[in-house]
Amino acid sequence: MNTEWTLFGLDLSRLLERLKLGLEQLLHGEEFGLRGQFYPSATLLNSDAAAADSFAKFVSVSESKAASEHQALLLPYDMTLAKSIELPVDAEVDLSAAVSFEVLSNSPFASEDTCFGWRIVERDPDKFIVNLVIASRFAVQSFCQEQLGAAAAPNSVCEVWAQSEERAVQLVGFDDTSRKKAYIQRLGAELKKILLLAIGASMLLAMPAAMLSIRSNQLDTILQATESEAQSATLARNQLVSLEERVAVAQDFFSQRKSYDYWLNVVANMTPDSVYLTRLALEEDRLTLSGMASNAAEYQTTLAGSGMVSDLSAPSAFTRDSRTGLERFTLTMRLGGER
Repeated sequence: MNTEWTLFGLDLSRLLERLKLGLEQLLHGEEFGLRGQFYPSATLLNSDAAAADSFAKFVSVSESKAASEHQALLLPYDMTLAKSIELPVDAEVDLSAAVSFEVLSNSPFASEDTCFGWRIVERDPDKFIVNLVIASRFAVQSFCQEQLGAAAAPNSVCEVWAQSEERAVQLVGFDDTSRKKAYIQRLGAELKKILLLAIGASMLLAMPAAMLSIRSNQLDTILQATESEAQSATLARNQLVSLEERVAVAQDFFSQRKSYDYWLNVVANMTPDSVYLTRLALEEDRLTLSGMASNAAEYQTTLAGSGMVSDLSAPSAFTRDSRTGLERFTLTMRLGGER
C-alpha cells in the first residue's frame, strides 16, 4: 500500500524517494568509490579466469575458497537472457517498477519461474543504460544445488550472479544480506573514526581560542576599570563632539537656505491691495504664487517689470471666479540674487 505524504501541496513521497535514491547511489554507486573501498570480498566458488575477472569488476573476489566467509556463484552465459535498457535520468526513482515491467514483457518463463537482476552500466546528463538479466528460477536453483550439494539452500547460502556484456549482475532473491550488513558496519566504524578525529581536531583548534577568550576577558576587566575612572572626562568629550556635530549640521543647513523673510517682504511690497494670495511655495530659488486678482495679467506684468524675478510664467490660464468676479491665477518664477 502506497502512502502519499504532502505538505502545502508538495508531494513529499517523491522527495523521500529521491533522498532514498541519493543514499543508495552514495553507498553502492561506482562513482563515489565507497563500495569498492569497504565492501567485503566474496569467494567465487565456480570461478575460472574469465569468470573471476568479470565478477571482480563489480564485487571483491577472493582467490581461495577459504579466504572469505561470503560465497557466490556465477551462472554460465547459456542460462541467462540479457538485454540493455535506455531510460531517461528522471526514471531512476522508479527504476524497480520499470525493470519489473520489462521483465514481465520479455521473460519467456512463467512469472513464478522468473528471476532477474539489473545494474546501471552507463550514465550521461540525460539518460542512463541498464543491463537486465533474466533466468529461470528453477534452472538457477538446480545449478546452485549441483554446485553446492543437494542439501544446500541456495537462496540463503550464497549469492548468485550472472554475466552481462562482461559485467556481473546479481539476481534478485539471491541476496548478499550478510555482506551488506558487514559493509554498513565497516562504514559505521570508519564514520566513528572520522568523528573522533574531527572532535579531537576541534578540541585542538578550540584551545587557542579558549586561551584568547580568557585573555580577552582579563583585558575587558581592565578596560572597564579604566573607563569607570575616566567616565566624567569621557562624558564631557562625547557631549562636546555631539555639540560640534550639531553646530556643523546647522551651519550647513542654513548656508544653503534662501533668506525667506527677505523674499516674503519683497513679494509683499510688489503685491497691491487688489491681489489676494492664497498660496505661496518657495523651493530653493523657485517661487510659486496662487491667488485672486481683479487683473491677474497686470499683476504678472508688475512682477516681471520689478527686476527681482526671472523665468516668470503662468502654468495655467487665468479663470474668473463667478462669485467674486476676480481672476484666479498661478504664477511661477525664479528669484533674483539676494541683497
